Amino acid sequence: MVFLERNAKKPGYPSLGRDKARPPVTKVRVSSWTPALFLLTMLVSPSSLGYQPVWAKRGVNFPARCFSDSRRECRAVRIPSPNRQNFVSVRYSKVAASDGGSFLSVSLRVNRKNGTSFEIQPRGLVEGELLWSPDSSSFLVNSSDGGEGPQFVQIYQVNEAEIDPGESSVIAAAQQDMLEHFPPCRAKDADPEDCAWLASHGEAVNVAAVDWTRGSSAIVVMAEMPCSSRFGSIMCQVLGYELEASTGKILRRMEARQFAREWQRSMAWKFQVPEPPEYEDKK
Repeated sequence: MVFLERNAKKPGYPSLGRDKARPPVTKVRVSSWTPALFLLTMLVSPSSLGYQPVWAKRGVNFPARCFSDSRRECRAVRIPSPNRQNFVSVRYSKVAASDGGSFLSVSLRVNRKNGTSFEIQPRGLVEGELLWSPDSSSFLVNSSDGGEGPQFVQIYQVNEAEIDPGESSVIAAAQQDMLEHFPPCRAKDADPEDCAWLASHGEAVNVAAVDWTRGSSAIVVMAEMPCSSRFGSIMCQVLGYELEASTGKILRRMEARQFAREWQRSMAWKFQVPEPPEYEDKK
């Protein structure tokens, strides 16, 4: 489990790692690697593994990779769509590391009812979480690099070719909107260099989806400024959004209290409204 700096007074977001009651799952390690011809193909149910969602209450959580001391956690699992006509297989491949060791890395195989399939390599170094749309036409994947982030949300259409947001991320508009609502370099006690960096790097704003809405055409997400004291009084500030699933267009913005009131039922953690931000005039 990876935990970095969090602020106890403003814990709107869940820790960007697994449930504290569970043993460590992954370690973030950067190394060069080459694929090995090995694949775990046994499929079991998410409930039998005890995987607990981190962001979306109805989501299925899975490790992104496992090293030698946590390989038991990386077991293949089958996640069926609500209508049971399609399913996603969470699979793990053995990967050789430059230090002579190896680890298991996740991939997702989308299996359509017509017998065809395609492969997805989700983002994130620590963990992922999959949530089907109610109409079974799409699913989203939350993922995290751990600690303060970054986090990613990707949406895939089952009956079409893979949709990978890439640079035109489905959460980009929400991230930019957060920077406009909480100007980093106006925040009280913000580090001048760090706030300037944040102001030009919207992708650093953490975003995770908690549910689908509007007949499966939109997703509900929570966006949070990085929880680090480097960003002063805007650290851990939160807004909720409804985003168009196909474009990421903001359909609705919600203040923290409103978001908690309307969507706590969909969150896998107990949301706590952060304290108001404080600003100072900077010339």
